[in-house]
Amino acid sequence: MNITIPPGYKGLVALDKEIHKGKGVVAGHRAAFAAGLTGVYVVAAEFVQASRDYPIVFAQDQNTGEYLPLAVTGLNQNENLFVGDDGEWIKDVYVPAYVRRWPFFGVRLTGEEAKNGNVLICVDESGLEESGQPVFGADGKPSAEFEPVQTLISEMEGARSPTEHLCQSVRELGLLEPFEAHAFPKSGQEMRLRGMFRVNEEKLNELQTKDIKRLMKHGELSRIYAHLMSLDNFKFLMDRAAERRKAPHLVS
Repeated sequence: MNITIPPGYKGLVALDKEIHKGKGVVAGHRAAFAAGLTGVYVVAAEFVQASRDYPIVFAQDQNTGEYLPLAVTGLNQNENLFVGDDGEWIKDVYVPAYVRRWPFFGVRLTGEEAKNGNVLICVDESGLEESGQPVFGADGKPSAEFEPVQTLISEMEGARSPTEHLCQSVRELGLLEPFEAHAFPKSGQEMRLRGMFRVNEEKLNELQTKDIKRLMKHGELSRIYAHLMSLDNFKFLMDRAAERRKAPHLVS
């Protein structure tokens, strides 16, 4: 089975009660894996919460051509303005489920591979260490500490299909348009964030009633408006960037 390594992860292996016996999640630097991520994947169910702190955009997979939603976390390549020097996600902002789930990851199984379940729980072993709060108890069963993570993995897998449906809807309705964000520091090079797509509000307003009803039926219209409102958060990214460098002006 070929497993695509998700952004930020160093590798993935199947979580095993024997191989990973006595090991738990590392105690510190829990968000360090995401320090180089300019964007973090979010599912549709997170749009409203995430839109309060991040610009939410759509990005296109160069291999499949499919779109996926991202919370923008930086203005430069390999930069995440929400991971502090201590390797933790900064306080008082929404932490995307993608970050909270690490070092675990759910791999969707199909066909013969799915005979024992639809999701294989994998782990980035760099996120494990000998621990008094291990993933598996002495009886080999998942520990109480691991149960919330299992629930989160299950919820993210359940949210994947609605998220894919949302991306498919905005694409089929011709709503997406490419755009760039430009940052102009007082000194130094211009910063330009490319490869992003947003919903064109004019085209959204011109949709036929049947298409609006289709979006409403699946709960997608509210997600689209959350995405549109979130784009104002680019200026808050600039405020965060200004704490690390002089970059007072942004045009998007």
